[in-house]
Amino acid sequence: MNINRTQKICLAVSALSFVTLTAACSTSPKNYKSEGEKFLESSDLAKSAGYRYKYALCDQPQSIQTGTQYACSATDNDDNSWEFIIEITGDRELTVVSGKVVR
Repeated sequence: MNINRTQKICLAVSALSFVTLTAACSTSPKNYKSEGEKFLESSDLAKSAGYRYKYALCDQPQSIQTGTQYACSATDNDDNSWEFIIEITGDRELTVVSGKVVR
């Protein structure tokens, strides 16, 4: 089966929109920042997205309340830059709600 680059990106974004992470001991915005970065670089995300991300960098969220969203960026294994929006979806739980290639 041949999948072109655009289809692969769409598949990755679709997979990301359903992936969640339980962040261990995240009780402050700073903890959610680092947990978001670890999550983007995790092997679990790589399996579901079809990409391995590195150099993840997240903004610190304004609060730790459910529904708070914050921005992150990372580079995939093809050296493309990505931008993500991560949402706090529960007590110590994160969900990637969007991801797109920016370069």
